[in-house]
Amino acid sequence: MTDHPTRVQIWASQLWANDFPPVCAMTGRPAETWRRFKFVTAPGWTYSLLVLILAGGLGLIVHAVVVRLVAQRASGYLPLTRASSKLAIVLRWAPASLFVAGIVSWVVWLVAASNNGQPAQSMALAFALLGVLLFLSAWTARLLVRPLVCPRARVMEMAPGHNDRIVELRNVHPAFVAAVQLSQQQRAQTYANYFRYAPLQMPR
Repeated sequence: MTDHPTRVQIWASQLWANDFPPVCAMTGRPAETWRRFKFVTAPGWTYSLLVLILAGGLGLIVHAVVVRLVAQRASGYLPLTRASSKLAIVLRWAPASLFVAGIVSWVVWLVAASNNGQPAQSMALAFALLGVLLFLSAWTARLLVRPLVCPRARVMEMAPGHNDRIVELRNVHPAFVAAVQLSQQQRAQTYANYFRYAPLQMPR
């Protein structure tokens, strides 16, 4: 277990079943809905494969395939307020939208650059710069803004002899962490009392 105020360890099955107290994971307020999250944790050694990106598109594809094959995954539902759910949706799709817009801008840049004339060349330069700005915005939203706002998680490897894996939720509200830990303690106490006071079955 971790004592960090914004982290809590749960089971992957608990995440899938949305087995949480009705407390928003992002704001700590009473939850109004829930949203599905997908968490992926790649082993540390896969980061050394980032040098493959220097080889171009093929290296990027190889890195993505390796990470997909060896990464630990968990998905499920977290309780949220409606406002937090909408924000999570925006932060999920905004990077992809900005990236597509950047590609469109560069297509327009290439078309305009192929035409002669000062107006076309000026427009080409403007769209080229716009494409760069959109790509930078997409990476900023994906790598900086979204991880700071939305819940993250570290998915651990399944221990031998277990059929479930531990997921450490991160960047969640302290009120959500406290509610989950209280629920875990109450559940553990219930199980302990059951096994303590359960009547023994005498063999016949």
